[in-house]
Amino acid sequence: MTNVILHCDMDNYFASVECIDKPHLKNLPVAVCGDPAMRHGIVLAKNDIAKKYGIVTGESSYAAKGKCLELVILPPDYRKYLKYAKLAREIYSRYSSKIYPYGMDEAWIDLTDKCDDFEDGIRIANEIRQRIKDELSLTASVGISFNYIFSKLASDIKKPDATSIVPFDNFKSIVWNMPAFDMLFVGSVTRKVLRSMGILTIGDLANYDPHLLVKKLGKKGWMLWEFANGNDSSFDPRTNDEDDIKSLGNSITPPKDITSEKDAAAFLYVLSSTVAKRLKKHSFKSSCVSIVIRRSDFTIITRQKSFTHPIDEADVIFEYAYELFIKNHTWEKSVRSIGVRADKLLRRENEQLSLLDYFDNPPKIKNNISELISKIKEEYGSFDLEQSASSRDTEISIMEC
Repeated sequence: MTNVILHCDMDNYFASVECIDKPHLKNLPVAVCGDPAMRHGIVLAKNDIAKKYGIVTGESSYAAKGKCLELVILPPDYRKYLKYAKLAREIYSRYSSKIYPYGMDEAWIDLTDKCDDFEDGIRIANEIRQRIKDELSLTASVGISFNYIFSKLASDIKKPDATSIVPFDNFKSIVWNMPAFDMLFVGSVTRKVLRSMGILTIGDLANYDPHLLVKKLGKKGWMLWEFANGNDSSFDPRTNDEDDIKSLGNSITPPKDITSEKDAAAFLYVLSSTVAKRLKKHSFKSSCVSIVIRRSDFTIITRQKSFTHPIDEADVIFEYAYELFIKNHTWEKSVRSIGVRADKLLRRENEQLSLLDYFDNPPKIKNNISELISKIKEEYGSFDLEQSASSRDTEISIMEC
């Protein structure tokens, strides 16, 4: 039996949801952008009208406005987007129980056990697109193939509101001419390596010596070679499974640069608290704490400290993070953003208890941390410290994509 895998990708998702919520914007150029006051003012999504002006995802809201003075810029409302994502998944569930979300606006649907043949899969794909349009007033582009990797590629072939297929019998004529950089898990680092090897298309990748790919990219090179040749048996679409969590972390970019050690300590404490909550939520402890400091000149410092006894307490995570900060940052440059991450995770039930010290004598900050947090809330105006930290969730760090 041939697998029948659908990949549903809702078109211009954030911007489309905003136009449903605000019907008067339907015929205007619209872009959803991060808050410029929070210095995340880049385009996250845009509608088709905005695309006609050359506005692209990832450019600054200032540059986008320069291309189109009439552009309506809206802040993201993730709760609203999550609501529609759940409604879409409810539609998918009418056709299969095997639904694997990939972000808010994308999901794979395994129809293998529900379809008599590939043509039946195409019929269901078109039916799903129509239901999304009728019930949610959104549109979706759907890709159909015999595996997960190619179904995602197929969903990008024609947009918006279209069904595209990559069947087994002629996938080479369709897929091998596509850029290698369009394939899942080919991120910026891998892209540079492939370019240096002269690999530009998926066909180039498929016909390359896999052993040379392994030399350059490790086991990921073999995986990508298999993907290009139509074999995705090494891919598990359940990428949000807790067993795949490799690290838990959070970062924050305040409205203005951090210029003092006391302010940095307060930010580190809030970040450490959110990391501790996530460790406990997923029943993990950590034996390595990392920090990432992005300075005002955009240079980045990453440091980590490993220790013997796994931890999950905010105060202890903070002490390690603070120690790393004061040892590795000097104040010739101010701090633009800062992050804390817990690595080397251990399931709580697998932890071996010890009668030794709970942690390896981390330093104690002399200042009263609650007073410091109150002071930076005053200094940074309306900036909501806890909300801003928790909204920038970098919780699951699995693979480059």
